[in-house]
Amino acid sequence: MGLKRVGLVSLHTSPLATPGSGDAGGLNVYVVALAEQLAALGLEVELLTRAASPDHPETGYTSAGVPVRFLRAGPAEPVPKDDLARHMNAFRDALRALPRFDLLHSHYWLSGAGALMVAEEQGIPHIQSLHTVAALKNEHLAPGDRPEPNERLWAEQRLVQDSAATIASTLEEARAIVQAYDAETLRVKIVPPGVDTGLFHPVRQVDGPRIFDWPAPVDEERRRGILVLGRIQPLKGQDLAIRALAEIPAERRPLLTIAGAPTPGEKKYEKSLHTLVDELGLADDVVFVGTQTRDVAAELIRQSALLLIPSHSETFGLVALEAAASGTPVIASRSTGTGSSVIHRSTGVLLGTRDPAAWGQAIDELLSDPRQLGALSLKATRHALQHTWKLTAELTMVAYRDAVRENQWLRPR
Repeated sequence: MGLKRVGLVSLHTSPLATPGSGDAGGLNVYVVALAEQLAALGLEVELLTRAASPDHPETGYTSAGVPVRFLRAGPAEPVPKDDLARHMNAFRDALRALPRFDLLHSHYWLSGAGALMVAEEQGIPHIQSLHTVAALKNEHLAPGDRPEPNERLWAEQRLVQDSAATIASTLEEARAIVQAYDAETLRVKIVPPGVDTGLFHPVRQVDGPRIFDWPAPVDEERRRGILVLGRIQPLKGQDLAIRALAEIPAERRPLLTIAGAPTPGEKKYEKSLHTLVDELGLADDVVFVGTQTRDVAAELIRQSALLLIPSHSETFGLVALEAAASGTPVIASRSTGTGSSVIHRSTGVLLGTRDPAAWGQAIDELLSDPRQLGALSLKATRHALQHTWKLTAELTMVAYRDAVRENQWLRPR
């Protein structure tokens, strides 16, 4: 058996969903970009997800024409991630009914829980990408946030031990997988994500008119704004960005834009952010703009002076790479994967504290020093050019071929 047909499984979120809405985020960007580049390398690729709406067709397509199959498994409506396990058998049945793939590559643990058994039954390799490691996430919980359940910890352990390979985005993630789940080091492959430099790029003279109007008027004398982009949930730490802004003197305070929507079940956290803004007297300094298309998100990034990533933990922080490609320096928490997406004092600043005063000082100092900000911007752009989705796909293809070769060797003759 060679390597021709590959299925990329994204059970809990549609690859076509807009990042920053519902459960959609960097994983959605990743699977679509990877699928399109694998197809460009000559593979027959299909994206496989659950139909979560009656409007979902049997087959949709990415912008580059990669098919997305919406498998009927459970109700044709959104289902909270915690409740998806009850529909796992139906998803497996739908996956089994498809023409056989040469390899299945699951993204997130729920996808692997659905696909690994099918791969084992059909005698084909299974590759796992966790995207977020439950054990690592539990070490960096936001206050009041619920830890990931034992069910997920056990499932991730089985996935990394029984899959042909596990793909990690960073060395930190690979180490966490090996240590937490007793995985074989050689079967954990490090494949850095890429970035679309056609979409994410610095402001250019040839850029057309702005396609986004901030909902609040911006004083012409005011500094360029700062941005937090992503799903609204305690893990992402938008509250820290708001508190940091309050630490900056009013006469030098930039506008903070928070782009994204709350994940299911996090409306209370979103409401708490609005309350915090009012309590700190920042109503004229913070705007919430909701989920944006990729085009608008790209413009938001390049029109901002800084991107903030105040997350309690990140596996990689794909948005940091998108900011780098846009020439926008990043201030991020020095937590887990951000050390690979942000180079301290070269493409941005990594802070090892969640003290709002320290964050406010870092923001204020950078915005007060255009020369340093410009140097970071230039280095960030150069750094991003080293990360392409083509390279990500090529390295992933190596892992695929190794898995197929090993599978052929081990199969009884």
